[in-house]
Amino acid sequence: MDVILRSPRAHERDTLTTVSRNISMLPVLVEASPADAGQEMLGLLADEYGAVGELDGEKWRISITPIDDVRRGTIIYRVIQASRAVDAYHPESRLYLITEDGNRWRLPPPSL
Repeated sequence: MDVILRSPRAHERDTLTTVSRNISMLPVLVEASPADAGQEMLGLLADEYGAVGELDGEKWRISITPIDDVRRGTIIYRVIQASRAVDAYHPESRLYLITEDGNRWRLPPPSL
């Protein structure tokens, strides 16, 4: 009988890899208002990234699902770029990236 010894760190690394894969396939969520700003945000992300949206009053809820487990970061990057374009045309807009834990991050992000 073979005995395989693994360090406790190996188990932690395997668990983190599994969690990372699960998160990477979650849709990227964006809230945008007023309605015209949300419509523009959806238009910028729909064709290339398959964004879909739902209008709830004056607020758009936009969802972009990654096509594989390595593209979530690319989608978030594009959301940030699109938010800058929308903000330039609609300075009154309120744009938020909704994180996995439900927090809302203001878009476009402030400078460092």
